[in-house]
Amino acid sequence: MKKITLVKSVFIVALLSISQVKADQRYKNSGYDQLVDAFDAAWVRVVESGKYREIILGFDEPVSGVVDAKEYIVNQADCLPNPEVTPFPAKPRGRFAQILKSGQIRRGYVGGAPWYISSGRNTSDWFNSGMGGSNILGNLLEAILLEISVHYNVEPIEIFSIEIPFPFNTTSALQDGIFGTNLNPFSESYELFEFVSMPGVTVDFIDQINAKGGESEGLRRLKGRRETCTVISSGQYIHLPIGSPFTVRSIDDLIENPEIKICTGNLSTQTVNRYFSGNVVLTKREFDIKECYEAIRDGEADVFFNSLPVNPSPESLSIDGGLKYQPSIDTKIVAGTPYWFKEDGVFCEPVLVPGPFNFGTYRECKKK
Repeated sequence: MKKITLVKSVFIVALLSISQVKADQRYKNSGYDQLVDAFDAAWVRVVESGKYREIILGFDEPVSGVVDAKEYIVNQADCLPNPEVTPFPAKPRGRFAQILKSGQIRRGYVGGAPWYISSGRNTSDWFNSGMGGSNILGNLLEAILLEISVHYNVEPIEIFSIEIPFPFNTTSALQDGIFGTNLNPFSESYELFEFVSMPGVTVDFIDQINAKGGESEGLRRLKGRRETCTVISSGQYIHLPIGSPFTVRSIDDLIENPEIKICTGNLSTQTVNRYFSGNVVLTKREFDIKECYEAIRDGEADVFFNSLPVNPSPESLSIDGGLKYQPSIDTKIVAGTPYWFKEDGVFCEPVLVPGPFNFGTYRECKKK
């Protein structure tokens, strides 16, 4: 009987120890849940106060007279601006408490050309690289962090930016560190072609560079990360040149004609490749508007697909022999971006890939 009692006691102690470890782990990781809750609470207050619209309306587009941000940026109502049901976390802990105490948060971003070099040649310029350096995404982030600091009565939270180099391993950057080969000629953080391996240098969140609908490193983003409310959304549009031999009036015309070659950029490449799997897709990474205009002019592509209902003219981008375009076709597809945070139970490992950069720089992530 005593032996049985002793065994039971040891078993109970073991269970309690395991439970305590799990509780400690939950307590440690709960700071990321609180970060998401705090961002959401701040976001709905930015919307309710009218600051969101003020930022959108005040954006100084990279090429004037083309299209205003209010005509293509959509506020997706997955989080209505109702502060009463979206409270700030009551007792900050874990990583969230550290951020409030230190006054610094680590933002992961993918670098690109400065606004004064790109100047409207890339679709992303129309979200964060306006004339004079005006920045919708940056201004929204500052407004959100200001709401958080005011609520908790702390000093303004400083944004410490960490570049995620090519091949843009954004999920693993959240989970276990920065890893890759930098091929960005405009980078101020790494040298061109420099191999980067900084395990443990994680970021607190990923800026608005990945849409909710996509995948990263083998996982659906909605499975591999925590996400906030949708902060920015935009439609997806097809642009067909005047005089094209093809007739495209809707998304279905494009789907049903695999002969049409599509050019697109970083913001729409996953959408195009999945919706139009039968078509040849050419992705331009650096200046997608300029380069797709040139690709269509040179016969390498037939249509241009991006997030703008109206693009700048080829002449305004100094493109020789650029074609004129028909009114755009609305695909009725909307892509939305949140802020992304670390998710529990996700593990990422480097994998070798065939090609010129066999450094094991690509990651494959799995969720238990």
